[in-house]
Amino acid sequence: MSVGTTTDVVPTLEKAKGELEAMARIVESEIGLVARAFEGLAGHTDTILDLAAAIVGRVENEGVSSILPKVQTLGAAARRFIAERLQATTGILEMVTTEVKLLGQLTGVACSQETIALEIKALSVLTNIEVVRLGTIGTGFQYLARELADFSKSVAEDTRELAGHTAVGRAAIEDARRVLSAELPRLREELARIEVDLGNALATVDSSLAQLSRTPMQFRTGVEDIARQIAGVVAAIQTHDINRQMNEHVQEAFALISARMRGAEDSEDGVARELPRAYAGLTIQIYQLRSIKGTVANWTSQIRACMSGILKVSAGEVVGIGPAVLEQEQKVSSQLARIELLERESQGYSERIQRTLGGLSNLMQLVSELLKRSKSIRDRLRLLAFNAIIETSHLGTQADVILAISKSIKEISAAWSQITDQSGRAMQEILNLVKQTNQVMEAFSQARNESLREAQVQARAGLDNLRTAAEFAGRQAQEMKAATEKMQVKIAQVGKTGDLLDACFGRVDAVLTEIESVRLQLEIDQPDVKEQYDAAEVEQLFSASYTTELERDVLRAALRGGALPVVQQMSAGNSVELF
Repeated sequence: MSVGTTTDVVPTLEKAKGELEAMARIVESEIGLVARAFEGLAGHTDTILDLAAAIVGRVENEGVSSILPKVQTLGAAARRFIAERLQATTGILEMVTTEVKLLGQLTGVACSQETIALEIKALSVLTNIEVVRLGTIGTGFQYLARELADFSKSVAEDTRELAGHTAVGRAAIEDARRVLSAELPRLREELARIEVDLGNALATVDSSLAQLSRTPMQFRTGVEDIARQIAGVVAAIQTHDINRQMNEHVQEAFALISARMRGAEDSEDGVARELPRAYAGLTIQIYQLRSIKGTVANWTSQIRACMSGILKVSAGEVVGIGPAVLEQEQKVSSQLARIELLERESQGYSERIQRTLGGLSNLMQLVSELLKRSKSIRDRLRLLAFNAIIETSHLGTQADVILAISKSIKEISAAWSQITDQSGRAMQEILNLVKQTNQVMEAFSQARNESLREAQVQARAGLDNLRTAAEFAGRQAQEMKAATEKMQVKIAQVGKTGDLLDACFGRVDAVLTEIESVRLQLEIDQPDVKEQYDAAEVEQLFSASYTTELERDVLRAALRGGALPVVQQMSAGNSVELF
């Protein structure tokens, strides 16, 4: 506004008073709507906080934090189980292959024994013929013929027994070797794949459990922050009563200044005396209007920030916890089932290998018995050969045939000794092989699986708790989602009211501009007007109706030219720090 003369002050003040009155009427009803809306929002946040607290409580009560160590223990046990099986499968196939070679050696022993049995039988027949030819002088050699016949029969029986057991054992081991050759690569591949899958599943469960532990608390913290903001907004809105009073007192001051200016218009001296008071009054009202503007800007900013925060609040993360954790629980349970299946398959291999080893152990016992008998036969053959040589030395050339037979027996004894030594070495190798295989088979023993089974039991119990907590979180989160959606609908409605309030409070700026223009024109028209009023008189004149200490502080700042009191301090009762 452009003020040409001091008489223009009155209409300007009357217009400003009308603007403030109109603003007050509109703001009063809208402020009530905002206050009631935020009181409702406070109720919604309480509901969400209760639901979030229930989720957090359930997560803590179910010991979700202890599930991860159990699953990690299971993972370590499963990896040991897998590593031991992988190592064992490699050794077993090598040992079974060695078994086949040993049985091949025993087959060679059986063939050699069979050849010797035929030689002994031939010597027995030849000895009987020579005994008949010698007549009475050859009767001493009849025992030799009988011994050779017994040896031939015994060796033939031993050979058949060894050959039969060797054939059966070799067939069984060959069958086991073929099966293992085909199955062990698949088993190793399955073990390696499960190890990778298990590692991935454990890593995902680790992440899911961490999310389950953090998200409800983070969500609750966020909602608590919103609740504090809402409380701050409610407290800030309550300061509107102070603003309303300040607005009314500004209007009263405008009316008072206008009335006194009209009363002084009759004389030039009267106007000269009144202008300094009017100037001081205008300065005070400018400060009061600025204070009102600052307070309104403060709590409208709080409202906007709170509305923005509420719109960002979403139960989406919490809603997704249940399904996500359940999915991971199912994956881990699936891995547990695969490990259990693998364990059963491993036990099947173990039983098959143990049966093979059982046959090998029986074969070893047979070879041991045959070795004892072979040594006995070797000793008897040596004795027979020795006795026959001595006996034939008494008969001279008449017993040349018997002497040749005796030498043959000695040669057979030497050959038999070699077979005995070969059988001994085979038995020792089989014994070593059985020991090695037994050590390898420890990896497939039930006792070695106990730690894995215990870890499986603990993990399953933990996963059951996890599933319970996740299902509960899912149900609670759905209710939280509904509550947040209601809040957001309410905020959308409040947003419209906020826009209207912004438009209304914009009138304060217009009034300030007009009043500041009037005061500036007074300074131009009356350069010394600032020093011509009595501060005490002016304070008494305009503070008579003040009901708050804030207005008095603003008045003193205006008269002394000081800084306006800090706006944040105007939100009486609101000590909440809002973002």
